[in-house]
Amino acid sequence: MRTVKELRLAGLFAYLGALVLALLFSLLVHYLLGGEGRLGWGSFNFYGLVEGLAFLLVFTFSLYVAKKAVRVPCTTLLTAGLLGPLPAHRLARPLPRVEAPEAYEGRGVVLLVQEGRPVGLLGLSDGVLPLEEVQSVEAEVAASELYPLFFRQPLVLVVRGEGVVGAIPREAFFRQWGI
Repeated sequence: MRTVKELRLAGLFAYLGALVLALLFSLLVHYLLGGEGRLGWGSFNFYGLVEGLAFLLVFTFSLYVAKKAVRVPCTTLLTAGLLGPLPAHRLARPLPRVEAPEAYEGRGVVLLVQEGRPVGLLGLSDGVLPLEEVQSVEAEVAASELYPLFFRQPLVLVVRGEGVVGAIPREAFFRQWGI
């Protein structure tokens, strides 16, 4: 799982790569047309329009290929990494905590805590589900990276070190991304 910082950096490099490739191709078209192209504020001509169109086509295609190659969200790619996806801890909702399984009232998912440390979940199965069996991610992981996890689990725990920050239910995740 990649963090928000890694995705922003990948988006920046993919954007810059597409920009450089498009500029080089536009320069090649400029030289092939004899250097007569002008596309600017003061004047323009047909060759300049061809160069500009070549730049747009190559830049768009390069962005498409880069998006498929580095698998970053569109907003991260199109803003050159300025806007990153949400971190998982922003989507996570705190879980209610109980000290003993007998205190569980049967409403939703709760975190079982013993001696101040989380040990399991109640409400996902018939008994106590140990935390090792529940899919969990670090708090700084990008939320866009969690999509494959929800095919196997109805809930993903968000942890920071030994502590549980919260949980992201499948329905809330899909609602956030409009799926």
